[in-house]
Amino acid sequence: MSTHDKEEEKVATKWQTMFDNVWLLFILSLVISGLIYNLWGIYDLLNVPPAP
Repeated sequence: MSTHDKEEEKVATKWQTMFDNVWLLFILSLVISGLIYNLWGIYDLLNVPPAP
């Protein structure tokens, strides 16, 4: 193998391997969306005016 061939065979970075994992991205999307909607719901509940 020449040095030019070795340069082309780059090792994937940790971010590349993380983004290649479909199940990890699926779990992250569920966690992030769940947190956002729950925090949004709690914020809305706390801002409801009390009944007269």
